[in-house]
Amino acid sequence: MSGHVRSQKFFCCLPVRLGVFIMSLIAMVGGSFVAAIGWIQVSQFSNHPVEKSEEIALWIHSSMFSLLGLLAVLGFIGCLIKSRGMVSSFAVALAIHLGFSVASGIFTLYTVFKQSPQDVVDKCVNGSTEDSVIESCKNGVGLMKGLLIAIYIITWLIQLYAYFVVERYVDQLDDEEMAKHTVVVPRAMVSEVGAPQVTTYNGFASSSAYPFSSPRHAHGVANGQDPSNRV
Repeated sequence: MSGHVRSQKFFCCLPVRLGVFIMSLIAMVGGSFVAAIGWIQVSQFSNHPVEKSEEIALWIHSSMFSLLGLLAVLGFIGCLIKSRGMVSSFAVALAIHLGFSVASGIFTLYTVFKQSPQDVVDKCVNGSTEDSVIESCKNGVGLMKGLLIAIYIITWLIQLYAYFVVERYVDQLDDEEMAKHTVVVPRAMVSEVGAPQVTTYNGFASSSAYPFSSPRHAHGVANGQDPSNRV
């Protein structure tokens, strides 16, 4: 009989297997969708050229989500069949994706904040002379930068928590694998096997009323003579 492994939880009450199932499904569908959009934009570079930095960022972005969508398939299947190797590969994909997401996010924020605020406002105004439009563009630029930072930070925290959930399920699969090879002996059987065997002689020997348990009555001692006095 093997040992029982308690299911680990996330969000206090939900089993981690359910979390891996949902996250792998979202990553598989969402990652593939975002990657497809990115590759479509990459294919249009010849007709709609962009700056070199934006082109590199889009290549990294598309490749990153393609890898996530591909390895999410392993996580989804691994969750269904309880395959530690597949789920572990999905965890590695999340870690790589998080690393690229942080790097690309920092690069994007750098390019946004590197631009001259006046140039951004001029692009937003687009030649309009209305004060309301100019004021809206000035406020919008600051709001956009704040929202961009908040979105990236929240996204990174969600990805980090998702990675911990998947890793927790990998640990649970490790425990379940170890439990399969661990034999649990019932307590009643342990008490029966481990109990000392009591014989009739032991019962007499432990009793002080049994006269022949004394050294004086050992074999070869005549008339109850103390064996220590023999020459």
